[in-house]
Amino acid sequence: MKNVKKILIVCTGNSCRSIMAEGYLTKRLAETGVKGIEIISSGTGALPGLKPSEEAVQVMNENGVDVSGYVSSSLDRAHIRDSDVILAMEPFHKESIVDLLPEAASKTYLLGNFSLKNKGSLVRISDPIGRPIESYRSIFEVIKDCIEGFIKIQGFTKWAKE
Repeated sequence: MKNVKKILIVCTGNSCRSIMAEGYLTKRLAETGVKGIEIISSGTGALPGLKPSEEAVQVMNENGVDVSGYVSSSLDRAHIRDSDVILAMEPFHKESIVDLLPEAASKTYLLGNFSLKNKGSLVRISDPIGRPIESYRSIFEVIKDCIEGFIKIQGFTKWAKE
């Protein structure tokens, strides 16, 4: 996986789940000393240029990550084509990615497949939009677990030490 230069994270509105995952993965790669990987996010139904939800910003601040400056972007072929790895939140996001660019199937994964706590089963990363802050905290814990699993499986920590 040493040739990974760009990771795309996809959800629906690009206002909470994918932004939380982008922020956390960016933080964790920096902490492990991994450099040279661009991490971006977008949404299958996103309105470009919107700020993250207030709840997503608050939960990420509680976890030492500032996502207040992020803005949403709509998923397009260029995002997909230019990414080496794509992490989708739900199966329908993965389908949307492959519908836009069929050759992306081999580099598109469900983030929920990387869970450390629930190895071997797909973990659902549901959309917290419109729900109380506790839902955002709960979903962030799932995202965090899956990002940690992704980092471990990809060997990014080992790579940083080489």
